[in-house]
Amino acid sequence: MEPVKKGDILVCSECSVELEVTKKCDCENCEIVCCGKAMEVKEKSSDNCCCC
Repeated sequence: MEPVKKGDILVCSECSVELEVTKKCDCENCEIVCCGKAMEVKEKSSDNCCCC
């Protein structure tokens, strides 16, 4: 996974918990784990809404 950026929303594919990144990560391979699996960056909404 590429580094996360401030404002990214991460979601767990198992339990659907969501986390908001408050500080960017400079690691080459940033992996945040929930339920034993790496969390994925949630896709931004295409309707120009301010909330994801």
